[in-house]
Amino acid sequence: MTFAKTILAAALVAATPFAAAQPALAQMRALSDPVVPHPDPESLFTSDDPVLHRNKQAALHIQRNLLKCGEWSRAGEWLTDAYIQHNPVAASGLEGVIYYFTQVANVQPLEPCPALSAEDGNGVVAVMAEGDYVTILTRRIVPYVQGDMSDTYTTTWFDTWRFVDGKADEHWDPATLPGTPAPAPEAAAEAAMTPEQVAQRVADDNALHELMWKYDRALDRFQPDAYAALFTEDGSFLGTSGRDNLRDMIAAFADAEGGPPNMQHASTNHWIEYTGPDSAKIHYYWQTYALGGEGTPPSLIAAGNGVDDVVRQDGQWLFQTRNVTPTVEEE
Repeated sequence: MTFAKTILAAALVAATPFAAAQPALAQMRALSDPVVPHPDPESLFTSDDPVLHRNKQAALHIQRNLLKCGEWSRAGEWLTDAYIQHNPVAASGLEGVIYYFTQVANVQPLEPCPALSAEDGNGVVAVMAEGDYVTILTRRIVPYVQGDMSDTYTTTWFDTWRFVDGKADEHWDPATLPGTPAPAPEAAAEAAMTPEQVAQRVADDNALHELMWKYDRALDRFQPDAYAALFTEDGSFLGTSGRDNLRDMIAAFADAEGGPPNMQHASTNHWIEYTGPDSAKIHYYWQTYALGGEGTPPSLIAAGNGVDDVVRQDGQWLFQTRNVTPTVEEE
């Protein structure tokens, strides 16, 4: 076999068994549907119950006149003097909140003050009222951490007020101190999982472990049928697509004059990035070694890193693409 063919064979890398993996933070994208504001948000601030109606109307003024239009000179109409805050960057008290918005944030009144709209950046999604409490759910538009700041996703913010005699006396929202790290995505996701979902994740990890091991063994032993069966029907590797073509690729090495090269593959630094319930990316570094005869140490003939796309079809995890030469964007 020529040296060029040996290098090509070396590029057919596979991962050995790997431990539980961490997500690829730089690659994470929002999986959720976008948050869509209500088409007529002010219609949500009414109730047949007179007390709830009074409280919801006061919440409407806070959302529209104060937060949207900046009419903080009127804050005493809808906030008590005590105005107890549970936002860690805001002090309690009516005077304090007015000072913050007018002197620190330098918010200027918007005249005339328009009604709330579905086009508002923090458009209202829903309003709930019970007893002395009113909660407003709103859209929040967030830029991705890396790249163009115009590249954004949406999530949901909430504000909850407790009302006393028609004025907000206490306030809660999910704000944190600047620089406070969010829970690791994997930890947060696992914390939100049901026991059944945790069990499924463990089963998926094991299935992907088995898939990578079967690939490694089929490649090192140059077994065409076993190798091709690990891909989807349209699966691909370095420009070779479809199971039949993948099978022929491995068969060509197995049938080469002098037999296939004696090689073994190793990989390190793996993590699994789940991109959906039935899809994932597997990231890794790889090395390929030529195995010498007795008394001859292995020699490194190729190394790199890879990003493989895998999907679950009919209950079985399969490779959709194997990419052992990813670009920076793909990594």
